[in-house]
Amino acid sequence: MTSGPMKSATEIGGVSPVDLHELPVVKTTPLADIKGVVERARAAQPAWEALGFEGRAALMKRACRLLLERREQFGALIRDEAGKQPAHAQMHEAIGPLEYVSGWIKVARPHLKPKRLPINPVAMPGKSAHTELIARGVVGIIAPWNYPLGVYFKPSLPALLSGNAVVLKPSEYSPRTGALFAQLLSEVLPRDVVQVAQGGRDVGAELIRAGIDALSFTGSPVGGRAVLKACAEQMIPCSVELGGKDAAIVLADCDFERTVLGVLNWGIHNSGQDCGSIERVYVVEEIADRFVEALGRAAARIKVPSKPGEAEGADIGPLSNPMQLGIVEEHVADALAKGAKVVAGGKKPGIGCWYEATILDRCTHQMRVVNEETFGPVLAVVRVQDVDEAIRLANDSRYGLNASLWTRDLERGEALARRLQAGTVFINNHALTGAMPFAPWTGVKDTGYGVANSEHSLHTFTRPRTIFVDRGHAPDPWWLSADALLGELAERLAKAQLGQLAAALKVPSIMRARKKKLLELVR
Repeated sequence: MTSGPMKSATEIGGVSPVDLHELPVVKTTPLADIKGVVERARAAQPAWEALGFEGRAALMKRACRLLLERREQFGALIRDEAGKQPAHAQMHEAIGPLEYVSGWIKVARPHLKPKRLPINPVAMPGKSAHTELIARGVVGIIAPWNYPLGVYFKPSLPALLSGNAVVLKPSEYSPRTGALFAQLLSEVLPRDVVQVAQGGRDVGAELIRAGIDALSFTGSPVGGRAVLKACAEQMIPCSVELGGKDAAIVLADCDFERTVLGVLNWGIHNSGQDCGSIERVYVVEEIADRFVEALGRAAARIKVPSKPGEAEGADIGPLSNPMQLGIVEEHVADALAKGAKVVAGGKKPGIGCWYEATILDRCTHQMRVVNEETFGPVLAVVRVQDVDEAIRLANDSRYGLNASLWTRDLERGEALARRLQAGTVFINNHALTGAMPFAPWTGVKDTGYGVANSEHSLHTFTRPRTIFVDRGHAPDPWWLSADALLGELAERLAKAQLGQLAAALKVPSIMRARKKKLLELVR
């Protein structure tokens, strides 16, 4: 059975969302070969890890410089596969890898260094220990289609920097960008450290069973639950990011024009195909009429093509595939049937997978456009009496990735932010930290508990190992026989912890007596 762009079990096809022209066919990876793909990565990984952090960092920067130099090639592929406007493809993806890995090097360097443990030299003389984070081995990455380059480099670069080999399973909607990404990395990095497995869900499922040591997954809650179950059966860690339904709360004291532009930008950024897009806008009634009118006026000026040949002059790209266009159309139709009003947009202009920037007013939580992830250039406006109602409704969602508050009162904004159920709360901006290596990108509820970016994400790519060294020549005084001396030693150590320092004075002599007695057992 095939779905979406899958032509057959052996080929990935697809159409460009710009004008629906056929895309070049990509061969899938046979299921029987995936275990071998993982084994090649595993054979290459020890030598890659042995280069040490600085050795890997130098090669990673060289590789990402090559990615940046090939940005025009990536831009063309992203345009073909996802429909992004060339300027957006460059700004939001193609220029990102080198800066991203440079930031990650700064984040990871201190956290990947061994850390000495604070062992008490009195109670445990001659002993020392340190912990180190070591690579898990082979990390699988199952990525979506909405950012055909960004979704690949964001998990791959820190996984590689941490000393892992990587097997990437690109989305079947953007396999060509994934293949080029892996190819260029492989031109600089050691052979087989980066592998690709092409195909649909069956290839992703087989990858999990093929012996990987950890998985990074971005997708839907339905897919995420299946992936989590599969990873649990294999006893491997899995980081999952499963979408969002981000809310913006607009207060009466907002910087009005900037807020209109900011909310619109983050609503139609990447044509709304961003887990961090604003999809719900809660506006206090005091300014609702004025705000909705201004938002609609601005949205109506966002150009999308109405006929072939106009695509280059568009302000946003199309939806990335016919499947997503269908979901957007269903959500808008449902909202209109339940009483929402179209302020701007609300329809497909007639070619490709384009959809107008859309503002829907008087939306309610009974509508799919408010409850489900729309993933399109659609903003659902919900009018509220006050900020308390706005926070209550914003939290009334199965998702919890980002949220934002738009107000001039920054102190109040920070206090309100702590009442929102989200991984990141922004004041007077939104979703800006998604490409910042030092800022955790995570969520709650059906968004999933995975973490991208920052040292908090290293748990997926590394595991802690402790090295304990004992330089002592005598046996430890608490070994073996449970005699009176051991009981006395325990009692004095307990009193010392309680602040009875006089009790500790005899601890060294008791320890010496215990060691002497233990040595008699072997003499």
